[in-house]
Amino acid sequence: MQIDILKLAEIIGAVALILTTVIGAYKLYDKLLDRVDKLEQRVGKLETKLNRVKKEDTLVIYALRACLDGLHQKGCNGKVTEAIQIIDKHINKAAHDQT
Repeated sequence: MQIDILKLAEIIGAVALILTTVIGAYKLYDKLLDRVDKLEQRVGKLETKLNRVKKEDTLVIYALRACLDGLHQKGCNGKVTEAIQIIDKHINKAAHDQT
């Protein structure tokens, strides 16, 4: 009878070890899924902010270009003309990079 009890204890120990491992793996998997969800939400928020900043930058560049054009029309040359050319190249390159 004592041998049966020892075998039963071994089986119970093995089952407990397997269950503990499975439960631990599930908890780890659940935590990782939660972290992935949080990261996806964070990325979504960052993409929204990035798009807003891109729109603001576009407005600033066009406003700057308009100001430089006004100065150029008033006869300011040199660095104004150079800056206009640089901005025009940037706008043209950005337009081609988006397609």
